[in-house]
Amino acid sequence: MKIDGISPVSGLHPISKTSPVSRENKSSEQDKVAVSDNAQVFQKLIQKAKELPDIREDRVKAITEQIARGDFSLDSDSIAESMLSSDETEGK
Repeated sequence: MKIDGISPVSGLHPISKTSPVSRENKSSEQDKVAVSDNAQVFQKLIQKAKELPDIREDRVKAITEQIARGDFSLDSDSIAESMLSSDETEGK
């Protein structure tokens, strides 16, 4: 089959060989890991947060006692304002 505009292949060229890769481990080129001071502090904070209880029993007890005495009150305007302001920041 003949295709116009394409010249036939003119001979093959030998492939140049490369040298084999050395598999020797050089002691001066070992992998190293460096962790910044900030990362170390962050890791310690994460660990402390994991150790905290899911429910703060002392706060639950204090609020339960306030409710029982009738001393616990909520500021509905403040709660509504907090809810609206958090919705605005989430959209950004």
